[in-house]
Amino acid sequence: MLTVASLPIKRALAAGTLALAFLCPAQATLASTLTLNIQPRTAQEERALGAAIAVYSIRRDLRAGADVRQAGRNNVARVRQSGGQNRGIIRQRGANHEATLTQTGGHNNQVILQFGNGAHADVRQTGGQSGILLQFAP
Repeated sequence: MLTVASLPIKRALAAGTLALAFLCPAQATLASTLTLNIQPRTAQEERALGAAIAVYSIRRDLRAGADVRQAGRNNVARVRQSGGQNRGIIRQRGANHEATLTQTGGHNNQVILQFGNGAHADVRQTGGQSGILLQFAP
């Protein structure tokens, strides 16, 4: 598993984009899952990422709650939320994906995107947290 974590958001996005751009089919079979996990380290990054997810949520007409969209077969998504102003978006394309998002407290924002076959994610947020998790499993 390749994980990009604790990088500033711009660097993490650039690293993930480069990794996806240069990943050819022969290399994809060698890796079990390619994961890009963006989590802010500062309050300023937290606000920026939360705002970006809020804008995406507006496009999806989601003010709070969850928006799960699946295409493919045998995909499982679980969302548990308690508290106010939590947003969770899970999108799965492919087969045999599993994603669990648990948000407690309030003001959490999370996007989980899974592509390919057989990606697994378990994200837990406890209040005022934001993140984006992108997974590709060949």
